Amino acid sequence: MAAFDFRPRSNTELLDASVVFVRTHFGILAAPLALTQIPLLAIGLAWPPSLSDPFLRLRQQPVLAVVLSLVAIWLQAVQSVAFVHIVDDVMHGRVASLASALSRALSRSLPALAMLLVAYIVFILWAMLFVIPVIWAFARYFAIFPAFAIEGLGPFGAIGRSKELAKGNNGRAIALGLVPTLVIVTLMALVQQGLLGAGAGYAATRVTSAVLTVALYPFALVPGIFLYYDLRTRREGLDLDFGTVPPAAA
Repeated sequence: MAAFDFRPRSNTELLDASVVFVRTHFGILAAPLALTQIPLLAIGLAWPPSLSDPFLRLRQQPVLAVVLSLVAIWLQAVQSVAFVHIVDDVMHGRVASLASALSRALSRSLPALAMLLVAYIVFILWAMLFVIPVIWAFARYFAIFPAFAIEGLGPFGAIGRSKELAKGNNGRAIALGLVPTLVIVTLMALVQQGLLGAGAGYAATRVTSAVLTVALYPFALVPGIFLYYDLRTRREGLDLDFGTVPPAAA
């Protein structure tokens, strides 16, 4: 039985519902973020970046820089897919398991990595045309991970599905998929700059950043997933035909 009321909602209702959802299920939602922060933290501490020159390692050790970047993006892809699976399980009243979600995410981690790399390349290319184009591009890509994980689509199929859902809903995608993330990123940046200004070292700042990521990012990620289901509900009648929601893979 579904544990979530699948019906069309306004942006405000979706935001309110997402906050309640995260607060109610915070432990299992934070689990994949906490787990992936461990290797990311280890990488950051073992190979600390140059704060004055972010591209120093790329110039001096290009192979290492590329490998570390790919590992970090791969971990982000695994984390994102596992997070979507957990949210989807909870929404549908299934028992949410970190082990099961990670197993499903790892089994498709390379396609997820490829999808995220394509998204990053698109964002970088649009960013060259300044802020508004990259915001528009983000809106079109807001649902790539829900489409990838829940519908079992491939990288380009998930990108196409996200564009389809975003068509005519760019404002909602920005409001629910981008704005919460920007608020949290800004808050984290202020905390980090405050710590650095107070004389804290890189290690302390990086650990604080990891803790804040685990504590805050569920609030940024859930609204976009809720919007994905809201748009599917409006277009496919998931509130009337619950059977159209694909079951989770075993």
